[in-house]
Amino acid sequence: MNFIKQIDLKRAALHCFYWIFFLFFYFSNKADNEDSYAFLFIYSWKIVAQAAVGYGLIYWIIPQTLNKKKYLLFTVSALGWLYFVFALLMILKFYYLEPKFPGFFDYWPGHKMTVIERLTSVKLMLREFSFLTYPVIILGFISFNRKQQRLLKLEEEKKSMELKILKNQLNPHFLFNTLNNLYTLTLKKDHKAPEVIAKLSEILDFVLYRCNEDYVSIEKEIALIENYIGLEKLRYSENRLTISFTKNIEVSNKISPLILLTFIENAFKHGVINETEKAIISLHLESKKQQIIFSIDNTKPKNDFGKTSDKSKIGLVNVRKQLDLLYPKKHQLEIEETQITYAVKLYLNI
Repeated sequence: MNFIKQIDLKRAALHCFYWIFFLFFYFSNKADNEDSYAFLFIYSWKIVAQAAVGYGLIYWIIPQTLNKKKYLLFTVSALGWLYFVFALLMILKFYYLEPKFPGFFDYWPGHKMTVIERLTSVKLMLREFSFLTYPVIILGFISFNRKQQRLLKLEEEKKSMELKILKNQLNPHFLFNTLNNLYTLTLKKDHKAPEVIAKLSEILDFVLYRCNEDYVSIEKEIALIENYIGLEKLRYSENRLTISFTKNIEVSNKISPLILLTFIENAFKHGVINETEKAIISLHLESKKQQIIFSIDNTKPKNDFGKTSDKSKIGLVNVRKQLDLLYPKKHQLEIEETQITYAVKLYLNI
């Protein structure tokens, strides 16, 4: 009973329809003088033989040999299985079908042969092997296509899950840095704290609710960037920081959320916080037909405190992985570092 419950009835019905189709295909080519009952009875046994060859190869021999790269064993097993089914069919014809329907096989090439001659005739083997295998080739192609579709679906699910994991790592990293900024202002009892909270709430709204999709409009990403820049500018006076953000939006493309923000975070974290003199950050974003270009340059502190630690690279590592997943072979990331500047240029092909 458990075995019956495990059977996929829809799939079983499709397989039955497949072989019934072949039976009626043969019947449609029947000669007018051939007996219909005899034809259907004999070719039903031939269909059984074809099905035995097909299922034996697809569900038994190929998984146990070819899929495990045992090529010699596959060749021997496949030919052995073909011959075994061929031999059973020849014996069935000789001892049962021919006596039951005398005259039906009069024009069959092996009709006058003995059983031994039939089982050893290379010409007869080649003829019957071709008959037994051609429906199997179609069935094998269908099975291969279904397997490829399953693999693609699994790959997409894996990709989606990996992206979710990366974003779950990235969002807390971003929020942790932002909350640290707010904590610093509240300790100083700075009057800017309420404005920081307002901007932070807008950023949180985007991060928690609006960036769950793989892609968002470029305008939404710009709004996030401007909120973040506004949040950071509240922390520094004009004599500590000069920042410019220029945009050239020709086409409203879509982009993966938070991809650009990671580079901006790093510019503030490693180019401004530890700078004892005036820091400079320049951002430029272009969105044109089938391409987004983003660039950011920042000055580096002259002291050693601005060096990037392994722990602080989590955002950059994650953004590289996201680029590989979301823009495979469709992105180019250029990072240039000198003693006084750090520059990033990102090309995304849409």
